Amino acid sequence: MLKCSAGCCLCAMDYFADVMEQWHGWTLIVLVLLIGEAFVPGLVLGSLAVGAVAGGLASLITESWEYQFIASSAGSILSLVFLRPLAMRKWFSGDSVATGVDALPGREVRITEAFDVKTGRGRGRIDGDDWLIEFPEDWSGRRDEGQTALNSPDQYAVGDRLEILRVESNVLIVIPIN
Repeated sequence: MLKCSAGCCLCAMDYFADVMEQWHGWTLIVLVLLIGEAFVPGLVLGSLAVGAVAGGLASLITESWEYQFIASSAGSILSLVFLRPLAMRKWFSGDSVATGVDALPGREVRITEAFDVKTGRGRGRIDGDDWLIEFPEDWSGRRDEGQTALNSPDQYAVGDRLEILRVESNVLIVIPIN
């Protein structure tokens, strides 16, 4: 067992003070903050890590913990004010990728069960999922070139394809493909 000059056990703080330099401590803080940033959104811990880098750089210049703390605080504040908004605009804005039902409008659905005349609903399949499908309430059909009558939902057979206009609950609102 290690003993100090007074004869007591060498405490952990004395051990780390002998083995580690101040920049080692700042490096550990940076690593812990960057690991935390992977689990917490918003780049707040990343901005604090930038401040810890500034504190680590200050520790190479001075031994005074007060100046290191001031450098770390200034680096964190500057990072939160200037770098974080730039990074948020660059990485977390713009068009996002639509997933789930948000990705369905504009795609095609294949009719798997003919439209019921009474309910106006049929069934359709997209990406292996079977959905209820219906035409919009305000849909009056479309006139195919060369035909005099408007199309009605019962004119679409199993296997035909329709375009998804929107999703309402568990029903796909569809229109004919143009």
